[in-house]
Amino acid sequence: MSKKKFKQILALITIGIIINFIVGSFSFIWQAISFVFLVAMPFIIGFCIAFLINKPYMFFSDTVFKDLEKSRIKFFRQIRKPISLILAYIISFGIIVFLIGIIVPQLIESFNKLSGNFSSYAETFKKWIFDTAERFLHIELKQDNDLFTMVNNLVKIITGEELKGYVTGLANKFGPNIFDTAIQFTTNIYNVSMGIVMSFYFLACKEKLIYQTKKFTVAFMPEKSLPKIFEIAELSNKMFGRYVYGRIVDSMIMGMMCFVGMSIFKFDYSLLISVVIGITNVIPLFGPAIGAIPSIIILLIVNPIEALWFSIFIFTLQQIDGNLIGPKVVGNSIGISGFWIMASVIIGGGLFGVVGMFIAVPVFAIIYVLLGGEVDKRLKEKNYLQKLGSSPENDIITDAEKPTIDFNDIKFYRNLKDNVLHSSKKETDGSDDDDFSNFDI
Repeated sequence: MSKKKFKQILALITIGIIINFIVGSFSFIWQAISFVFLVAMPFIIGFCIAFLINKPYMFFSDTVFKDLEKSRIKFFRQIRKPISLILAYIISFGIIVFLIGIIVPQLIESFNKLSGNFSSYAETFKKWIFDTAERFLHIELKQDNDLFTMVNNLVKIITGEELKGYVTGLANKFGPNIFDTAIQFTTNIYNVSMGIVMSFYFLACKEKLIYQTKKFTVAFMPEKSLPKIFEIAELSNKMFGRYVYGRIVDSMIMGMMCFVGMSIFKFDYSLLISVVIGITNVIPLFGPAIGAIPSIIILLIVNPIEALWFSIFIFTLQQIDGNLIGPKVVGNSIGISGFWIMASVIIGGGLFGVVGMFIAVPVFAIIYVLLGGEVDKRLKEKNYLQKLGSSPENDIITDAEKPTIDFNDIKFYRNLKDNVLHSSKKETDGSDDDDFSNFDI
């Protein structure tokens, strides 16, 4: 047996042992990962908050107070970034507190109204079912049946037991978890509070943290892989930045349009339903349906005819948002087709729930762009790119061709690439000089 073949067999055996160990210890590995995420949660939340506030912070720093950087007085130059950061936090959290102060009391009032009038709504809904069944289906229901009996029979058909026993079983099941829920609620408050504090430190030390991260990466990663690493970092920043801000703005517009339209048409519980529609609209593709279904059910109990008109209204509003507002706000920065968006949302939601549904699209878009570039590069090397021709455009659903990001036009990436090539050339020439100080990082 040759030495080369022996090494290949040894490598395969090693890989097999590692895979077998990972599969056998999957639950332990998953618990370890969950523990790390639990400990690091304040940092993760802080990073997310800092990512969101970074844009208003940069707006104040680079636009509103830009002239302070050129001031001859050192004090004015020094306060430019602190003032920008403080204003960004005051305005961002001020808007959140203002909206909570306006929306939450009205939401509580809507919930109280809904629960207080539920019996009358139920009686009206029951009467509508009787009338509809008799008028259109020619079925005469028993008028002495109350709504409880109807619901009880429905629950018995679905679960196999009566409503009282089913509710008792649920209470016995979830009752002992109340203490755990209280602990989890307290933990979440702690994580969010510490996350806000950490986000302030992230932005206050942003330039130094970025420099240290780049320095660490350049020091420990192979030089030839540095351009690809920073290409992924640049692409992730662009994709997530445009996508996250676009989804948030689009959801706010959708919620406001829903509230205005429901107020004009005098639908019940306009604020409550508009908040639900606006929040769920953040989730791509399935968000509008997730928000519309419970809203229609609420109005169906209140007034079935109103629920029908609301269904038409929300469907029209979603079409306007999907075809006019969404593309203008979010733009075509993602660069993937509707099929891949649906696939990424389904997979992300299945793995990580609602958070996975939200971040799946930009994550998949990054993979799609990188993999697409590598595929084109390999096909070009094999001279197959022209033979395969352009992408077909005769399908029922087509997507306009979206240009990929050219990283050669990005200053940092171009300097990094030149530095790597220059370092490789020095190694060939036997030079020991370190030109890292000249590298624009």
